[in-house]
Amino acid sequence: MSFLKYFMFPSARRRYERRERRHAFRDAENAKQDVIDRQKRLEKESKENWNKAREALKNGEKAAANRALTAARAAQVLAMKLEQKRWVFEQYLTKMEVAQSDNQFAEALGQINKIIRIDPEHVEDVFGAAQDMLGEQVDADRFWSKMYENEMEGANGALQDHIPSMEEMSAELEQQVAADIGGAAAPAAAGTAIDERIAAGQQRVKDLLEGK
Repeated sequence: MSFLKYFMFPSARRRYERRERRHAFRDAENAKQDVIDRQKRLEKESKENWNKAREALKNGEKAAANRALTAARAAQVLAMKLEQKRWVFEQYLTKMEVAQSDNQFAEALGQINKIIRIDPEHVEDVFGAAQDMLGEQVDADRFWSKMYENEMEGANGALQDHIPSMEEMSAELEQQVAADIGGAAAPAAAGTAIDERIAAGQQRVKDLLEGK
């Protein structure tokens, strides 16, 4: 269908291209929402496996508890990786949304050119100077991009560093089970400590992505 647009009248082709752009950006937003939904499912899966590990340990089933605990942590790692990918996708989507304004500006200028008189040489000089400055800005942007890449290098591999280790999670699990069995004699914070650690890890990854 896309090749047929070259045989359309200009006005019909512009309408077709605008419709294609709307569809493309709508698909991008849907893809982003799919990732968000997937993150939520992973969070739910992690909590379910945590509870399974807790019950298994209470029943003295250490092997089953360890398997469930491993699954809980794996879900957290995947959720954080998705968070990073979603953030990168959103940055590019924003850039593409900004880029489409070029065509809008060009169309607007084209309409203006029809109704006012313009000195082509003057316009060429002004835009020529602007292009020179923009060229310098491109070099500056390239430098900032390189610095960003250097700062983010290895961030994907370091995601797991922001999630409690298996040893830490196992210790927290044992505390929670002790709290269940011992009642008031166990530490009151045992039930929320692991959630706080995981939440802190997630926030740390978001801060890294956002350059905080």
